[in-house]
Amino acid sequence: AFARGKDYFNYKDNKCDLTADRDHFLGDIYHSQLVEVGAPSASTSFSSTNQEAYFRAKNGYASFASSNSNRNPIIYAGGNDGMLHAFNACKGCSDAGKEEWAFIPPFIAAKLPVIINKAYDGKVGDGGGGTNPIFGVDGSPVIHDMYIEGLDSTGENWETTKSWRTILFIPYGRGGAG
Repeated sequence: AFARGKDYFNYKDNKCDLTADRDHFLGDIYHSQLVEVGAPSASTSFSSTNQEAYFRAKNGYASFASSNSNRNPIIYAGGNDGMLHAFNACKGCSDAGKEEWAFIPPFIAAKLPVIINKAYDGKVGDGGGGTNPIFGVDGSPVIHDMYIEGLDSTGENWETTKSWRTILFIPYGRGGAG
């Protein structure tokens, strides 16, 4: 419940309502860099057939980029709350800065109970509790457009041919090997 933003330590109003939402949900971001993903924009200009740009041009990257030119920009960052966070980066819209979603990798989910430190109960700030940093998703996201086979648009069937997709990788960093 604490990872979902509940006021486990009764920070908000000291009424012992542990089901209320905290004012601030986001865990600290120590080492993870912020990475923005918007419209695909890799180059297809090449001077040699031995370049990645040649591979993109040969395999229809320009069509992929064109069809995703209006893709909403999202900022990704790993947090020591154990989550990969995705924030709306739409410039000039009312949802800018809003968290769209967060994902807790299974390896990190097992570490969530150690975030709570009962030894801090009543000793932090205005009598609240405290947490331990777990260096959850502590690495920096890496984004790349890849030409691979995957699931079709329904998410139910495997494609029979390759297509372009934007892939996000994020290492755990100090959170562990993985």
